[in-house]
Amino acid sequence: MKRVHVAATLLEAQLAADTLAAVGITTHILNAHAAGALGDLPFLHAQPELWVDDDAQTERARTVLATIRDAPASVEKPCPRCGKPNPGHFLSCWHCGGGLAD
Repeated sequence: MKRVHVAATLLEAQLAADTLAAVGITTHILNAHAAGALGDLPFLHAQPELWVDDDAQTERARTVLATIRDAPASVEKPCPRCGKPNPGHFLSCWHCGGGLAD
């Protein structure tokens, strides 16, 4: 397993995990419940981390996440599964739930 993303919140980690799952990459979120330990642990050790199961998928996962991170928020993008338009900041389709990694 390799770490591909450190999220600021559990919600962000889950959205990234769902996006990678939509393109066939199996992930695990570590430190999912570590927020309760803040104060006893340094905050950097309590942030949710996204890890991929298959080391061979590491670069692909990072590329998908970088594509989403760098997508302009104002540009609509069509869902590759159903074709419905989605706002540029959406990670999954509002209509069918498909991943919007492209």
